[in-house]
Amino acid sequence: MKSEEITVDKVLELKEADIEKLTFKELMDIIETIKGYFISTELDIEKQVVLYSKAITLLTKAREKLITIKKEKEEIDRKYEEFLKNVEEQ
Repeated sequence: MKSEEITVDKVLELKEADIEKLTFKELMDIIETIKGYFISTELDIEKQVVLYSKAITLLTKAREKLITIKKEKEEIDRKYEEFLKNVEEQ
């Protein structure tokens, strides 16, 4: 989802399965868009609450993805350290 395509209605229509497919960057772009809507426009209170809830869901998913990426990096670093240790022992 490109940032120029993001509207409040599109954000509100996002389902859990849609959110799951988004990249970390896409999640952050949508969160920034939501932030912009809160700062620059007057949404009715009901829409604000739903949008806030959606933002929390998006932030949670972004955090999960970040944790996964960190674990993957740590595993790559561990394998690299093993490789270096094996090379040095030879």
